[in-house]
Amino acid sequence: MDNIEYFKLQSKNLLKDFKSRTFNEKEQKYLYKPLFFDISAIFEDFGFPDEKEDFSFTLMNAQHVISKLAGFNNWKDLISSSSDDLITSHRQFDKSVYKITRNNQLLPAPQNPYALILPNGVFGINVEFSFDSVEYAESYMVYYSDNDDISTAKPLAEGMFSPIKYTYRGNRKTHKYYWVRAYDGEEYGEWSDIAGRNRK
Repeated sequence: MDNIEYFKLQSKNLLKDFKSRTFNEKEQKYLYKPLFFDISAIFEDFGFPDEKEDFSFTLMNAQHVISKLAGFNNWKDLISSSSDDLITSHRQFDKSVYKITRNNQLLPAPQNPYALILPNGVFGINVEFSFDSVEYAESYMVYYSDNDDISTAKPLAEGMFSPIKYTYRGNRKTHKYYWVRAYDGEEYGEWSDIAGRNRK
């Protein structure tokens, strides 16, 4: 399935989820039984008044929502974009849906951060960082401080580390505390625990 067909399918899936809408007498509101999306969260994020009885949502509306989630201004821009842009937009779409589903909360903290302190001759030391990856992270930031206080942490290194490992070379001294945060392309996520480290 090419990317255009993929986004067409997602539009149809979003419309199918809307059609699961029924009025719940007990709760006195409209509810969904979606198969594909957290449609309530999407409608809330877009500010759609779906609580109204006469709320209408068509395939054209679904296509517009899908195009916005993929990073385009509208459906026309999406279907006329290049293959390379569509590949990028596929990841943007997944990230947007994921972010809405988690109610725009920050990315979770990287788990199991570790700083391996290694001697590096006349250059001082190397610090080899490792940590678990975070889904939909575009990059990570490593922070350092000599105090056990996040508010004093300063950026040490940023990048997409693959595998999730980074070596800071030639530092003149080792810092006492290190943390890691994931970045989703818009904002940094939660702080990790203080990185474990060897004490040599």
